[in-house]
Amino acid sequence: MLVTLTVGQLRQLIREEIQAATNTQQEADRMLDAKEASLMLSMSEDWLYRHAKKFPFTRKLGPKMLRFSYQGIKKWLATRILN
Repeated sequence: MLVTLTVGQLRQLIREEIQAATNTQQEADRMLDAKEASLMLSMSEDWLYRHAKKFPFTRKLGPKMLRFSYQGIKKWLATRILN
C-alpha cells in the first residue's frame, strides 16, 4: 500500500502533532503536595521541606503552604538522570 501526501498536507500533519504535544504538556502540569512530590522524588516529606528553597519546581502559595510543580519535577529529574 502506497500513501502519498503533498508537502502542504505533510506540513499540516506536523503542525497538528506539535500542537497536540504542546497542549498535552501544558495540561499535564499540576501542583503536588509534599506527600505526592516526596513519593515522586523518593525522598521523605521532611527532606523535601528542608530543601524546598533549592528547587526550581517549588511554589510558595501562602505563608505555610508549599506546592511542587509536577512538570518541574519531571524536568529536574530528567536533568539528573542524564548527568
